[in-house]
Parts: sequence; structure tokens; C-alpha cells
Amino acid sequence: MNDGATAAGGRRGDGDRTLVLAHRGAWDRAPQNSLEAVRRAAALGCDGVEIDVRRTADGRLVVVHDGRLGWRAVRRMEHREVQARMAAGQAPLLGDVLDEAAAGGLLVDVELKEDGYVPEAMALIARHLDGHRYVVTSFRPGVLAQVRRHHPDSRTGLLVAPRTARQAPRRMHESGADVLLPHVSLVRSGIVEWAAGEGLAVWVWTVNEDQALRALSADPRVAALITDAPAEALARSQGVDLADSRE
Repeated sequence: MNDGATAAGGRRGDGDRTLVLAHRGAWDRAPQNSLEAVRRAAALGCDGVEIDVRRTADGRLVVVHDGRLGWRAVRRMEHREVQARMAAGQAPLLGDVLDEAAAGGLLVDVELKEDGYVPEAMALIARHLDGHRYVVTSFRPGVLAQVRRHHPDSRTGLLVAPRTARQAPRRMHESGADVLLPHVSLVRSGIVEWAAGEGLAVWVWTVNEDQALRALSADPRVAALITDAPAEALARSQGVDLADSRE
């Protein structure tokens, strides 16, 4: 992992390359949000991984993206039921994923999908990872504000979708976040310029197209890219021509 840009918790410095985080792990050859996907991200040389956290009916914190599986909500099912509805290896326990990430030296973007379990999640995260190895993110300003109350030294990041872009300054203030995470479709909206003017770190999601990988890897205002194409993103962040790399 590249420790430049203070693990992307701050803005990029001169000579620092853009960090690459594998979105839900590197899942080209592994189930997304699985231990295998985390291991593959480390093997590829990614700087980190992005994972999604929910709580099941039996109180387990699990790594799974979708809030519903078929007609049932994840929060209404026990952990074993969630796993039975998914591919083998999916919906692992959060603690196991954090252990795997720590073993691989990865930075972890821990997205809390819902409210209601912030203290439990933070206790688990702090138990498994040093403070400079994670950033807690959410679309919910109130969740991030809770994180800062329980763990004031933890770094937090506000996720911004197109529908909430106009409220980003207000929501950032409410959240107290250190990092702004706009969707890739917003990079030409002025939000990156605004964040740079505020002295905020910017992580962009989900950056998959080659043109966007090339442009954002070269943009000094962007500290990190979250991507489903980590191998290509790593090549771009290292200044490698993708056509040459395929020969």
C-alpha cells in the first residue's frame, strides 16, 4: 500500500499518486464483498478496498451491499439466512473482512449503509484496524456525526450521489466529514473544485471507464479512486499506458 497522501485521508501532495480502492473488493474472479475479493485486491497491489456493512436480525455486522435479497430485507434475516441466499463466500462477518484487510496492509473504506449500529461498528473497526487504515463513509450525515462523537479521531467521508449533490455543502457541515466522495458523474459539476477550495480530500466513485481513470488519476485534487476495474486503475495511477501493458 502507498502511504503517500496520508493514506488519502488528506489531500494529495506533490509526487503522490492517486490511490486505488477496489470497490467491494477485486471481484473480477471472486464474489464481491468476499474475503477472496479482499485477498485479490491485496494481491493486485491495490491501496485499499471499499466494503458495505449491514446488521442482520441476530445482531451480526456483515459485509453485504444490497438491503434486500429477493423480497426480504437483510435486517429481517439471520446471518445464516443471508448467506444461504447469496453466492458462496458472500456476506462474511465484518470482523473477518477487517482481519483480511489488515493482513494485506489495505486501507479500508467502511461504508455504513444504515443507522442504528454505529457504536458496535466502531468498536469492531477500532479493534481490528489502526486509525490511519480506515475511513468510515456513509450517505447519511447523521451516521457520520455519530462516528465523530464516539470516535472523534476517526476519519469520515460523505458519499454524494447525483440526487444529493446540491445539498453537499450543507450535508458536509452536518456530518463533520473529512473526505468528500462524489459519484464519478459529478466531477464536472464543480463539486471537486468546491471541495478543493474547502481543503477537503476527494475520493471519486465508481470510476471504471478508461477516459475517466486517465483524467482523474492525473488530477491532483483527487486523492483516491474507487473502482470495479482496479488493475486498470493501478496502471493509470502509475502512469502506465494500458495499450502497452497488454502487449
